[in-house]
Amino acid sequence: MVGVPWWFGRADVTLEAAAQLLADDLQDVQNRAALRNERLEVRFDISGGGYDAVTAKGRALRSPVGPGTFTRRYDIDAVFRGVQVRRTSFQGSNAVAFGRMGECLWSAQIELAFKDEVRVISIADGSGGVKISSSN
Repeated sequence: MVGVPWWFGRADVTLEAAAQLLADDLQDVQNRAALRNERLEVRFDISGGGYDAVTAKGRALRSPVGPGTFTRRYDIDAVFRGVQVRRTSFQGSNAVAFGRMGECLWSAQIELAFKDEVRVISIADGSGGVKISSSN
């Protein structure tokens, strides 16, 4: 038990795990959009504390790992406490949007920060390919 807080207290490990979870969540929503033949979005909290997966009309999607809504909150999740969405760059929106065939409707960049570490998650328009890179 003592090793877990120490391990996740390291900026590079915590941030890498948060960035990978975000990338996985984006791909999950992309796959759901294609399966449901419906536009779906990942909307980011303006406070930088997390994000929600929703339909185009704002209805929450179900969580991929249990009951409840598809919501991530870095500010209250003990493992990711201290991680923050520092900056987002979307084309005219506060969300990454996937169309009815799973295509990403516009490119996006999300900067996650933890202590002095930063990771940039880039999403390509069209394919929706996700790339994680360092930005220090």
